[in-house]
Formats: sequence, structure tokens, C-alpha cells
Amino acid sequence: MSIIVSEVYDALIEAGASETKAKAAAAAIPVAEHPAAKEDIAALKAEIAGLKVEIAGLKVAMFTFGPLILGLLVKLVFFP
Repeated sequence: MSIIVSEVYDALIEAGASETKAKAAAAAIPVAEHPAAKEDIAALKAEIAGLKVEIAGLKVAMFTFGPLILGLLVKLVFFP
């Protein structure tokens, strides 16, 4: 038998669900074995900020080199 989240079970019973359905629903909810700590969340935020900087850099490179590459392709196709 799986672990039942008692808070969810109690809330479902109080809301009028049958005992069988409340047990099934509460058992279907996964229980977090290792909840995220503040340090984990801070590390994820820092990683996301770094990714945003990388994406911004890629956008700059795309708009800087994009027209250059397009110009070279046009030259090669129309002026061999």
C-alpha cells in the first residue's frame, strides 16, 4: 500500500468525498522525500540568471552576424 497524504485525505473527506475515493486520491499524490532547501532554490535562480545572460548574448550575435551571413549568401547566389 502506498503512503497517504493525510492532509489531502482529511480535506477530501471534509469536502464530501467517499472514503474510498479520498484514499485513492491521497495515495496518488507523490510525497516529496527531499523538499527543496533555500540554497537549492537560490542555486536554481542563479543558474536561470546565467542562462538568461547566455540567451541575450546569442540574440546579440544573431542580430550582429545574421545580416552579414545573409549578405554573403546573396552575393554567392546572385553574383558568383
